Amino acid sequence: MMKKIGALLVALVMVLAIGTTAFAVDLEENGEEGVAGNWDNADVERVQADSVNIKKVIKAYNPNGTTVHAPVITYTYTVTPVTVTATVTDETTDHKSSTQVVVPVNAGLTEGLLITTKTDTTGTAGTATSASSSLEFTNTSTWTTALAGAENEYDINLNFSNVNFTKSGVYRYQITETVSPDYEKAAMEDGAYDTVYLDVYVDGNFDIYGYVCMKGNDSVTDSTKKINGFVDGSDGDGTDKYYTYDLTLSKDVVNDTYGANNTAFPFTVFFNNPESYTSTFVIDQTAGTGSTGLNSSAATLTLAEGSVALSGVALVKDGNATEGTTAGDITIKGIPAGIDVDVYETNIANGVTYTVATSVTGGDAVTDNNVSWGTTPSSANAQGSSKKDYESTKATVNTTKIATTAAQSVAITNTLLLISPTGVVLRIAPYALMLAAGIVLVILAKTRRKAAVEEE
Repeated sequence: MMKKIGALLVALVMVLAIGTTAFAVDLEENGEEGVAGNWDNADVERVQADSVNIKKVIKAYNPNGTTVHAPVITYTYTVTPVTVTATVTDETTDHKSSTQVVVPVNAGLTEGLLITTKTDTTGTAGTATSASSSLEFTNTSTWTTALAGAENEYDINLNFSNVNFTKSGVYRYQITETVSPDYEKAAMEDGAYDTVYLDVYVDGNFDIYGYVCMKGNDSVTDSTKKINGFVDGSDGDGTDKYYTYDLTLSKDVVNDTYGANNTAFPFTVFFNNPESYTSTFVIDQTAGTGSTGLNSSAATLTLAEGSVALSGVALVKDGNATEGTTAGDITIKGIPAGIDVDVYETNIANGVTYTVATSVTGGDAVTDNNVSWGTTPSSANAQGSSKKDYESTKATVNTTKIATTAAQSVAITNTLLLISPTGVVLRIAPYALMLAAGIVLVILAKTRRKAAVEEE
């Protein structure tokens, strides 16, 4: 019996230890954003921890909610001590005496401070003047998106285990965020602030028992607005934003069963960079049944640094299973807003003339009559001010940078232009002319004969 009781007590101690460890790691209390620690009663022993996590949030937008590749961009976080004449005042309800406690703010200590992120997992120990780390995104990084924006959250961990605090109190740090390239060159929007302040609370044993993160470098009271890093919070919209859209290329062939079933029509596609983005972007594509995407249907496409010079020829086929099917569509996903796209078609149906109607995102169609036939382009060539007889008029998908963009589409409909039964008139005309000439001659002959008779 005693062995059983002993085993239960050991198990209980282990559960309590596990629970205490989990709480110490989280340092969360009351769900108050930007505040961590045991604030139920300031007169009791507090949970202790060696590190603090603040957040970096990037909100990514796409009307289809697809997963997109991040642009190439690097965030650098620099932490420095703050010397300020300020105080921290807590609440009367935090103490049994119902009396507020006021303490001065000390300059933070950065020597030995270790900052780590998802992409810098080891970090470098800080000096007496600063500590820093980076959060780096490449084109292999992906962000989830939504029409109204999806939050992609990352930890910025500040480890104080090797910082030599010499007295209890509140220590203040400035955390500054910088990026390379700048936001606009990476097709991103900067949040409302790039600097936050972190107050770290140290007890009499020189251990951390809580923190407060905020936007301003001021005295702190219970009414001070808190934020938990570079996020949206009670003191502003601190998230950075990335806007993308998807483009669908579709083909419909009308009154030409052979063309619908057997021909994938070349769509020349140009990406333009009027905003002069200098980051590098990667976009995805999917090709429907019978169709071939850009670069021979490669799963990803790189929008080259600087000019975004990617261009190519996609082969788009009518789905042809049922009217209105999307089976042959090609969808290009995660194009940065502000990157524009030109699209035109080459008719390669030998001996067939079409009326070609091109519609951008459901808008009024531009119609080209009597589009003749040519051959599949070997490479993409920009369509100038005038088009070839076998090309449709260029359609342009024009988007606004750093703004929510609807899903885009270029739909091209080819309607077979039937040739009229020519040649009938040509074959009859000579005989008709001969008959008419004969009748005229007969009339003239009769007229002359009558005139001769009257003269006699």
